[in-house]
Amino acid sequence: MTYKLIGAVVAGLILIPILALSDRGCRNDIPVIDSERSKSLHTSLSEVMARYQINTAGIAVIKHGQVVWRNHYGQQSPGVAASAQTLYDLGSITKTVTAETVLRLATQGKLSLDEPMYLHWLDPDIEDDPRHQQLTPRMALSHTSGFMNWRFFAEDRKLAFINDPGSTFGYSGEGFEYLAKFTEAKLGRSFETLAREYVFEPYAMTSAAMSMDSANFPRIAQSLDAEGQFPGYYCRPEGWCRQEGSFSSAGSMVINLDDYARFLIKTMRGDGLSEDLLMQRNSLLSIQDGIDCSVVPDAQCPLKTGYGLGWNITELEGNKVIGHRGSDWSVVTVAYYYEASRDGLIVLLNAPNAAGIAGMVDVLRILDPDSPELHGYVARRDRNQ
Repeated sequence: MTYKLIGAVVAGLILIPILALSDRGCRNDIPVIDSERSKSLHTSLSEVMARYQINTAGIAVIKHGQVVWRNHYGQQSPGVAASAQTLYDLGSITKTVTAETVLRLATQGKLSLDEPMYLHWLDPDIEDDPRHQQLTPRMALSHTSGFMNWRFFAEDRKLAFINDPGSTFGYSGEGFEYLAKFTEAKLGRSFETLAREYVFEPYAMTSAAMSMDSANFPRIAQSLDAEGQFPGYYCRPEGWCRQEGSFSSAGSMVINLDDYARFLIKTMRGDGLSEDLLMQRNSLLSIQDGIDCSVVPDAQCPLKTGYGLGWNITELEGNKVIGHRGSDWSVVTVAYYYEASRDGLIVLLNAPNAAGIAGMVDVLRILDPDSPELHGYVARRDRNQ
């Protein structure tokens, strides 16, 4: 029997005994962390944070559905070290919580994934396009809504179809915002209230907040730009800031590391979902373009990758990786698990985007050296150089 570490790699570690395993039973899991390796991990990861000047980081390793190691690096705010209480901006990983809320509502018959959303919600920008009648929650969850990622990318800044709904993959935050508005209109309750009732409270996720709440500011990791300046909470360097109480179902949820780890582990098991919906959630419903695996030849090369119901699905030989990524000007995050072993990894980096992507490559190489996620992050890092 060996010992795994749980908690930050600092004085006062709690050791929990689990069955001894080989260093790497197969490529479809996360390498084991024993007490000796935990020391080298802390040193190696600290060096990565210093090398790329990562402002704040929260990292958790999961083995067989249990957190076995976690740590925080950097500062929450000037003079305040990151800790278990620190709230991290998840970026687009927020979509996993939105998806699980909708799937639990569907399991309980509160809505159908295949009902037309226009009967309850219709965005004025597309009311004259008859294709709005085709939109369903399933299309929004699987990124086949036909919308671009964000309407502000359009010249007129209006929502419009760039593909026929249901016809092809097209990653879209607008699709998730549309889904949340439909859910609110149909059920007559705010989406965050529904998320709290169907996900946060059952999973004891007491730190999670989807909307901007200034009461959380003291615990949120401050985002700094490339010059080390803090533009303000929920603000961007160019000056735009979200308003108190504003909400996004597609990004910017804040949560502490432990609460998201608890959420990820429960979703591995499919808690709160029907068996049929769990199978659909974990199946490829839309397929992205192929990945160039020559960039990282020693990492696992996906057979296919795309989205199920709200989650990114990467098919491997005899296994799947299920998770999501997040990226913004100051956020680079990833959370995923191997379906067969229920080994997983959560990496939440609060850093200028280019530095965060470069740092993510090194973190993945240390913790899961043949991760299929490496292909995408290495390609993005190289484009930034």
